[in-house]
Amino acid sequence: MDRNYQKICGARTIQSDKKGFFNKFYLETKQTCGEKWLQNYFGQSKSNEARILSMFNDPEISDTVLGILENVQPVYKQKDALFSAQNRIKAEKCYILSANTNKQENLAQALAFANLAVTRAPAKGVNKHIDGGFSLAMAFRARAAILLAMDEGQLALSDLKLAAYFGLDTQKNVDYYIQLAKAYELMDEMARAEISFKIAEKFAGDNKHTIEACRQEWASKNAEKKKPKLKLIGKGPLLTNGENPDLKGASHLVKLVESKEKGRFIAAQNEVRTGDVILNEKPIAACLLPSFYGGFCCHCLEKLVTPVPCSNCSGLAFCSAQCMVEACESYHRFECQFMDLFIGSGMSILCYIALRIFTQAPNVESALNTSDLLYKNLCAHEDSRQADDYLQRSLMAGFLMRCLQKAQYFGPRKSEGVNPTAIEIKVCTGLLGLLQILQYNAHEIYQTVKSADHIFDGSRIVYIGAGLYNTGAYFNHECWPTVARYFVGKNLILTATKPHHPNEVIAENYGPIFTKMNSKERQRSLRGRYLFSCDCMACQENWPTLQKLDKQVRFWCPSTNCSNVLHFPRDVLKDVRCARCRKNVSLKESVSRLIKIEELYREAAEAMQEQKVYQAIDLFKESIDDFFQIAVLPHKDTLIAQLSLIKCMAAIN
Repeated sequence: MDRNYQKICGARTIQSDKKGFFNKFYLETKQTCGEKWLQNYFGQSKSNEARILSMFNDPEISDTVLGILENVQPVYKQKDALFSAQNRIKAEKCYILSANTNKQENLAQALAFANLAVTRAPAKGVNKHIDGGFSLAMAFRARAAILLAMDEGQLALSDLKLAAYFGLDTQKNVDYYIQLAKAYELMDEMARAEISFKIAEKFAGDNKHTIEACRQEWASKNAEKKKPKLKLIGKGPLLTNGENPDLKGASHLVKLVESKEKGRFIAAQNEVRTGDVILNEKPIAACLLPSFYGGFCCHCLEKLVTPVPCSNCSGLAFCSAQCMVEACESYHRFECQFMDLFIGSGMSILCYIALRIFTQAPNVESALNTSDLLYKNLCAHEDSRQADDYLQRSLMAGFLMRCLQKAQYFGPRKSEGVNPTAIEIKVCTGLLGLLQILQYNAHEIYQTVKSADHIFDGSRIVYIGAGLYNTGAYFNHECWPTVARYFVGKNLILTATKPHHPNEVIAENYGPIFTKMNSKERQRSLRGRYLFSCDCMACQENWPTLQKLDKQVRFWCPSTNCSNVLHFPRDVLKDVRCARCRKNVSLKESVSRLIKIEELYREAAEAMQEQKVYQAIDLFKESIDDFFQIAVLPHKDTLIAQLSLIKCMAAIN
């Protein structure tokens, strides 16, 4: 095994950015303790708790560790009422301009400024010198007006309610109730719209001409009402055959099995057909990459349209008040003031997930139980780790624990010093265990970004975060997976891309894929990143990459109960001899079926080009199922069909 490559791969799972200060912390500590102590003492520790205790108590290292961790302080992007007010004014100017020229362009610009105004506005009463302390309410009100002009009733209604919640005076506020009525009308909630109009009329007194003008304007708009552009957040497709009670998020079609050679893995329990949804799982914990804080909700990972901010920091946002409340009442209250410190440390996304498992838990005991169970049940490769790997992870665990101390996760402390209490040692130990299992069990979370012109042409995969999935972690790797993986928000969806017989392994792909990488490259990557060598069919038979693959096909022997594979005959009209069942068999019917299958592939491809996604999915499912009845991979057209099916499934969710 290439130890240097393994070391590089491991280091990247702790610190993704070497410019961050954590790398300096690690190198300084390693230099202080010396190689002899690292290998002969720390490297001989038999448990995670022993490593943590050594880090904080051993004189060879503890002074350096404690001294550096003493410097941990909150660092985060704070609110700015003036900046918010300035951007609100810019938004209002663009909104006014949109009534006269370049409506869509000016409204889009207005929304961008309004989003900045909302995100940077402090909470009610924090800065009374600007906007009388109501910057946030005024920003939500301004954005609601823009959203109404964009025919986004549901989003506008949410902002109007938030404006009222954060202090907007709605008593006898005629304009507010007119806007409410407009929002309800856009949502086809006419009874509520009428109630809002009547409240506005009551407050207007004799000055009802504005309300009547609004009634006439919206009556004329009803006939040509636009569909809102809001993408409603869904939970993804339903599991085929319902949920397996023994496997959270998995279908009844699959089961967890165990063998000495492969450990625990997922296999088919019943017949699985192409297109069957076998997993729809919420993560144990999932985090957004910091580079996407401005574009996606930090809680549900849906794309942001109208961000709802944290009331304290400006570094991230949520897609709705519900997501904001759920986050701020659980994990974000502990993470909020350290977001920029985390970014500055250069720590990897896996470190965020380890921390999140603790900060989202209802209490410390619950978090410790979760971390202990995960460490017990998921692969950590403890015996294959080197001493400096353990040191790096121990230091990161110590850093995260210190942030929790400063965030009062453990409640008020008697001392501001770093020296951990017994419960803090347990948490630090739990964090160290999580940093090990996450290296081998976390999933990258991605979204498919589609172009404006075509669902598929120009679409691209964008990795936005990572998550840990309890059942998802049990799927083994093959260099050509048998499932499509995609995400709905942060839910992991796995759908079969081929039929499976009972007890057949259902495999994911961990990154190295045969269509793009040769066998030697794949094996090096898997050994360095995951510490195993792959023996899947693509590796055993050394399949060429897709670019080098010819269009040859191998057929199953048509004899009953024969599992031999036969090459395409030179003469279809002549029988071929099967070496296993020793029969002369005809492949004429198999060839005929293959011709029909390839025609279905072409029809499905045409449906994709015409953006008839559901039609394409049905054609691919039927034809791929048929292919596996008569032939085996690799077959170039079938591989392309499976890749196309994956694109289609991601496109509809």
